[in-house]
Amino acid sequence: MTNKEEKKEIKKNLNQEYNQKDKKNNCIDKTIIQNLEDEYQKSKESVLNNKINSELEITKVKIRLENEINKCRNFSLEKIILDFINIVDNVERAKETIKNNKEENYIKIKNQLSSILSDLNNILKIFNIKKIDNIDVLFDPSVHQAMCMHYSNELEPNKIVKVMQPGYILNKHRLLRPAMVIVSKKENKK
Repeated sequence: MTNKEEKKEIKKNLNQEYNQKDKKNNCIDKTIIQNLEDEYQKSKESVLNNKINSELEITKVKIRLENEINKCRNFSLEKIILDFINIVDNVERAKETIKNNKEENYIKIKNQLSSILSDLNNILKIFNIKKIDNIDVLFDPSVHQAMCMHYSNELEPNKIVKVMQPGYILNKHRLLRPAMVIVSKKENKK
């Protein structure tokens, strides 16, 4: 072999080696690229999931805060309203005391008390307060407090016979005061 041929052979061998290394490196590069792309996808999915979870949590917190604000708004006046209800009770008692008196002064007072009661009841409506004073309805321990029993076979059992003191509900759900009632009960014959 001549020098030229040797050089050619060496060059050929080097080229083959280089091509093999290049192919090998190419495979390694492809594997690395694929791994990096996989990691990128996983990271992208993780970031997206974190974003969705964060937005969901923020929405839950907003809803919870709105509910708390509504509760505070709805029930913050509870103490004042209870005191106000006592005034309504006193005006109703005063009106009841003079209702059968036919003297002119009492009639004027009764009319004034009726006017005051009307104004007070309008205020209760503004604050979404419902009065519990129905008779001839079934006793409901969630809104009624039985003060005594009325024994009779003529009345259906467990019905409200008389309301001794009306109860009040705030915003259809919050019991401010139960209605004090007399409840019917079957008479036991011995």
